[in-house]
Amino acid sequence: MSGDLQAEPIRLSPVGRLLRTLVIVAALGILVTSQLGRHDNWFPLGMLGQYGVARSPDGEVIDTYLLGETADGHVEELTLRAEVTGITRVELEIALPDMLQDPGRLEVVAQTYEAGHPGVDIVALEVRQHVHTLSGGARSGPAADRTVLRWEQ
Repeated sequence: MSGDLQAEPIRLSPVGRLLRTLVIVAALGILVTSQLGRHDNWFPLGMLGQYGVARSPDGEVIDTYLLGETADGHVEELTLRAEVTGITRVELEIALPDMLQDPGRLEVVAQTYEAGHPGVDIVALEVRQHVHTLSGGARSGPAADRTVLRWEQ
């Protein structure tokens, strides 16, 4: 047999081309949204800041979080996302040295949270950290919990 026989290329129908184009546009939209959203909800397409720096296999992994206390004494963990508290976890960790010098900087975080949650009156915020100790790259024991900073109204 000689190589004279060549198959005709299979062409997509107009519906097939439209469907392929829509899938590509949707995928690009998801990718762009995940990159510009500045939060971890779209991982692995978007940010996941804690993996941006190599860790020692015998070091610590620190998980920073924020607790809010309301006027009626209710305490809950506040979501560290720009649209909820006006600050992300990574931004909080970067700003932490300045906040230690001036805890009043947390007041704007309380105000931002209150603006999105009518009727909630935040009277105190605590920046806390879970500290996970590693040994050989694996967790060794339970996490320690520490209060890094407290702001009160």
